Amino acid sequence: MSSTFDDHPHPATIQIPTGEPNGAKLQVPSTFSGMEGKRLILETGERIGMSTPVSVEYNDALFLGEVMLCKPAADGNYRVEIFVEQILTGLQSLIALRAGLLGDIQAGNAVPGNTQVAAAPRAMAPVKLAQPQPPQNN
Repeated sequence: MSSTFDDHPHPATIQIPTGEPNGAKLQVPSTFSGMEGKRLILETGERIGMSTPVSVEYNDALFLGEVMLCKPAADGNYRVEIFVEQILTGLQSLIALRAGLLGDIQAGNAVPGNTQVAAAPRAMAPVKLAQPQPPQNN
């Protein structure tokens, strides 16, 4: 199955982990070109190394995968093909929920839907089980 979107540009952002301890990512602007099976096809102005793990934000979805191909295109950009391993959708809803939850936590309010905070599990005392009794005949 193949789908392309050549009629007008569809902006996307490729995120490449920098390896920094704080989890920073390099943001690379790109254009979504289409899907071919499990391959996401993008055009970008930067060369990205083969086998680089990436995430791509496009149209309220987050694609997680690995660069399978990066070759120069006729217009001076690069055609990047990413093997998609996972797709997360509904990002705007998740971002709004996260912001709401963090705002409530920072303000000291209870988190909606949680009526109590779970305590750390405690060890239980051993329980002695009763031995089965034979049936009584009357």
